[in-house]
Order: sequence, then structure tokens, then C-alpha cells
Amino acid sequence: MNTRATTAELVAAARAHHQRDRVRLVEDPYALRLCGRPLRLLVTIRPAAWIASRWLLRDLQPSVLGVLIRARYSEQALEAAIRDGITQYVIIGAGLDSFALRRADLMEHLDVFEIDLPAMQAVKRERLARAELELPPRLHFVAADLAQVPVMEALSASAFDPGRRAFFSLLGLTYYLTPEVIATTVRSIAEGVVAGSEVVLEHMLDDASAWPEHRGKRAALEAYVAKRGEPMVSEFSLPGMSALMTEAGFDTVEGITMMDLGERYGWELGPLPFEIPGIFACGHFRKSGTSPEADE
Repeated sequence: MNTRATTAELVAAARAHHQRDRVRLVEDPYALRLCGRPLRLLVTIRPAAWIASRWLLRDLQPSVLGVLIRARYSEQALEAAIRDGITQYVIIGAGLDSFALRRADLMEHLDVFEIDLPAMQAVKRERLARAELELPPRLHFVAADLAQVPVMEALSASAFDPGRRAFFSLLGLTYYLTPEVIATTVRSIAEGVVAGSEVVLEHMLDDASAWPEHRGKRAALEAYVAKRGEPMVSEFSLPGMSALMTEAGFDTVEGITMMDLGERYGWELGPLPFEIPGIFACGHFRKSGTSPEADE
């Protein structure tokens, strides 16, 4: 639990620190309030934040930047899904995610289900209470250890409706899972949801697909997380991930590298305040077939 909580803290701190950037991929006024006191002080005190970003967390920078890219990508895909009629959103491994607080505009249309370890959710609830933040009525906490309980089984004990289309985000997890576990997870989702349901995930690019000039950053990142007891154990090319998802029952909407996303968002927002590492990719997938809503 300690390592998982620390990972969630670092993600929240990355989003909080990003709010100082002139060009922001994600607007998150709640991230800082969800951090624990040590990281909250580190982000708030400018000299300390500079030292942390340049030296203490130097090897983690590629992952930190990926946090911001993947969040924007996932939420843009979700917005399109909502326009298409999807009303359920499942965040797998939610950690200290602040979506339900900061996207009140989307919460009008969604039931949000956050799945995470019971201990992690206890930490989050304590932080929310400490910050005196009111929980949205359509936010549902689903406490489960997905190493022991399949995603759909965990959701069966909640208000989740398997007869309605849903949008799933699987972010910050795939590279810590073997290809076999990833395949089992997405297959179980495909078997438990109706056609037209969607999944967004991000993954490590395989060596042949990664940008050669960023391999040093990749090696440093892999060494950093391995020392923390979280070794990265899977990588895929874009066609490789599409093939895995196709076999599970999903059509590929898009597979794209984070460097290409950085270029896309640079055109959309203006020059980004950091270089995007060429070692990650995002994928957007939709379950094959005709959704029941389409026949109504």
C-alpha cells in the first residue's frame, strides 16, 4: 500500500505543479489539496519545487509529463463519448484523481466509479474531508484489489449498470502489468459491457518504436521505479497494442504516441512548457458491435 499511495501522491503533485505553467494541459485547482503535507509544501515553496523537479525527481520526469498528456487525451475522448450518449465513467486505479471535483460540467451527465484499493480510498476520503470538499452525488467509490477481483465483478456490487454503455480509463497501470494480465483485464471488461463501450489507456512504447534520443530517459525511469519495487514489465508498439485489444473484442479508434499528442496540443494551446518524451503512447478503443442505445 505504501508504494501505491506514494505513486498516487506524485501524480497529484505533478498536476499541482503544472498549474504554475503558462500553458496548461489540465486545469486542476484541487490537486494540491489532495497531496499530503510534505509534497504540498514541496510544490508550494518555489525554491523547493525547482530543486525537486530538476534534481530529486529528475528520473521521474518522463512519467510526470505523461501524467498530463494522458489526462488531457482521456478527458477529450470522454467528452466525445458523452456527446454520443455515454453516461458511465469508470476510473481504474483512481488514486487521488480529482476529475469528479474539477469537471462539474461533465458530472451533470455522468455516474463516475472510482476503483482502487480500500486503503488508498481511505487515504483519499481523509484528504477530501480534511479539505472540506463536498463529494458529488454521482461519484461512487468501488473498493477492490483488482489483483484478486476482476473489474466487472468489483463493479457488480455498485450502482454500475452493465446494460448501458460505459467509458473506462486505464491510466498509469499497463506498464506494471504483464501482457497476459492486461489481456485478461480488457477481455473481462469486453465480456461484461455492451457494444459501444470505450476504453482509453496509455502504455510504454517498445524499444523499436521509442525515439532513440529518449532511450536514456527511459532507462533512468525504469531504474527509478524498479528501485521503488514497481518494475515496468510490458511494452508495445502501436500495432501490438491494437492487436491485443482487437483480440479482446475492441476496435481501435486511435493509437498515437505522446510525442504526436504533444505536437497536437501545441497547435491547440500554444508551445508546451516542456519536451514530451518519446517513450509512451495512448490508445482509444471501442467495443465492437451496435450499442443498445443506438436501437432505442
